[in-house]
Amino acid sequence: MNLENFAEESEKALKEKFGDKTTFWVWPSYSGVKGFYGNGLINNTIVIWITERPSSARVNRREHKFPDWVDKIFYRVLKEEGFENMHFTDFVKIVDYAGKPPTHEELISSAEWMKKEIEMLKVDRKKLIIVANSKNVKRWMKEYLPEYSCIYHEFFKRTIRYRKRSEREDFLRKILRNIMDKTTLL
Repeated sequence: MNLENFAEESEKALKEKFGDKTTFWVWPSYSGVKGFYGNGLINNTIVIWITERPSSARVNRREHKFPDWVDKIFYRVLKEEGFENMHFTDFVKIVDYAGKPPTHEELISSAEWMKKEIEMLKVDRKKLIIVANSKNVKRWMKEYLPEYSCIYHEFFKRTIRYRKRSEREDFLRKILRNIMDKTTLL
């Protein structure tokens, strides 16, 4: 199965389980960065970056649609640092309001799909690095998918305190270089 088929199947299954009005979103390809459609291969490592859940503001409000100015910085720096093939995904695939905790049923269903996604991306004899983008993702991975270890970088929440674009870029570069160091330690 490829990532496009996976996205279609998971969206269909989530709509069947949670209703037709369930909104599904994946990180799009943009400016040479593959987003959700990246296979994660960087050096000899598969790198998966997991955020919490897609925000309804991003999907429904015109002024917050993808790409906003933060997305543009994010994707540009990813490309400059050699991370255009990193796989981006959300633990909870169902769009809802940012900060609204998912239900236990949503987390169980999401964990099932997250496991399928990780297993689909894994390659024999390649190291797997999972980046948890928030404390919630780190906790959900530990609770629902304990067979996978992850590193933790609270990128989006931390960058809010950086008002200047250059500070956001520098912080992202620091995180990506830390990840790159882990991919080259083979």
